[in-house]
Amino acid sequence: MPKKPIKKTTVKNNAVKKVATKKVAAKKVMDEDINVTPVSHECACGKDCKCGCHTGCSGKFLRFIKWLLIVFVFFVLGFATAKFIDERGYDARAPRVDFEDGCLVVESVRCPMMAEKLPLMDVNQDGCISKEEFNMFRQDCPRARRAINEVKREVREEIREARQEASEQLREASEALAD
Repeated sequence: MPKKPIKKTTVKNNAVKKVATKKVAAKKVMDEDINVTPVSHECACGKDCKCGCHTGCSGKFLRFIKWLLIVFVFFVLGFATAKFIDERGYDARAPRVDFEDGCLVVESVRCPMMAEKLPLMDVNQDGCISKEEFNMFRQDCPRARRAINEVKREVREEIREARQEASEQLREASEALAD
């Protein structure tokens, strides 16, 4: 038997490549001769000078320094004005109290917490709180506050323990009555 020939199919690539063409710009030829002279200015260094004379204030760094000085001057003026206006001075946060004949006037104390601490301020228990005693208490106030808080904490713990003991006794008594 004769063999039949088998046809092989081939795939053809029909993609067409486009070639990009570059357009050459036409050179314009001028008929007139033009004289080109460099532009000069005060420093006479030309168009591309590096001295910074074109930027107004001699460059970015000097412009920054100028604004920094302006801000600094406003800060100093504001600080001086605040000091001038503040009548109380440096110790503005301190409580204002009056002293008469070397003793503290109790009516001048406006702070209720400080009014509670007046008996603690009178160290020598003479009934007169002097400026030295007042200043000593103000300096030692944080230590005194810590000591008072420790005493309060101890008292709270004692109360808590007493309540626990009382509740235990009450429980025992209720059990005894139930029997």
